[in-house]
Amino acid sequence: MSKVNVQVVNRLRLVSAVLAGSQWPAYEQEQMGAHAVHPHAKATRHYVSDYADHPAVTTINALLPAGLDLSELFSTAVRCNWPTFEPQEPLPGRFSDGTWASQLGDFYVETALAAFFWAEQAAPWADAENDLRRIFNNDNLYQLLSQLSGTPPAQDLVIMPNLNYPALQAVVASNRDHIYLLLPPPKAVGESPPWPYRDGVDWVLAESCYQLSGFFLAENLARLAPRQQTLLRHAITITYLGQAQDEASALFYTIRCKKEDNLPEINAAVDVVRDYLTNPAGADLALRLDTALT
Repeated sequence: MSKVNVQVVNRLRLVSAVLAGSQWPAYEQEQMGAHAVHPHAKATRHYVSDYADHPAVTTINALLPAGLDLSELFSTAVRCNWPTFEPQEPLPGRFSDGTWASQLGDFYVETALAAFFWAEQAAPWADAENDLRRIFNNDNLYQLLSQLSGTPPAQDLVIMPNLNYPALQAVVASNRDHIYLLLPPPKAVGESPPWPYRDGVDWVLAESCYQLSGFFLAENLARLAPRQQTLLRHAITITYLGQAQDEASALFYTIRCKKEDNLPEINAAVDVVRDYLTNPAGADLALRLDTALT
């Protein structure tokens, strides 16, 4: 049975709609620079604009100045049942008391998103799902990250296209049964709308691997300095691109790491990852990387 599935999860899609109705879109533009969003994101903002004063939205606005943990936000939704949003397991961080989960359920009822908006917006989601299913047609990413972690996770992986908000950030959320990767479409050049997933396969694979490596290898990464954490995650991504695409894709990503991310030692880190895959017995990845760089 496959450990990787591509699907649209309504609990997560609802959270993205709350973000659309909040001050998040303006915050995102301010923090990450001007950028075009998917037409569905614009349509969602228009649909939920009448609910700017709903408690689910104002709670998000109140959290923005101090920094909003998107992983905690989306994880809250998938740790509740659908559509009542009654918690089914402990909720994370600032959302642990269940207040926002209750507000989220009320937002779903008041906006009637499923009946009057999502039903009319089915086509772009179906296209995005089909694109990602063609890209992630095997378990290779899950198997690679599980092997590198040393301790495979108990959860299966769900990859979800996110045509809404956040528009530029992938988010990893989780509950006891699943790891969820919400993946935005590839950013286009300038002010053009994002590309379809099928037109940015290398980016889709690389971004997915980089983001998920932070979850799968959390224990290893916690023992490394921030720069080494980044280095290891990029090295894993290069290794994956070489397997999933070809060495040309891996080389292009390597050059980008050296020039744009100022990581001249990236080749040494890739050697560490590849050596671990060949000979996993002994020291774990964190210790091997630390040894190779000292």
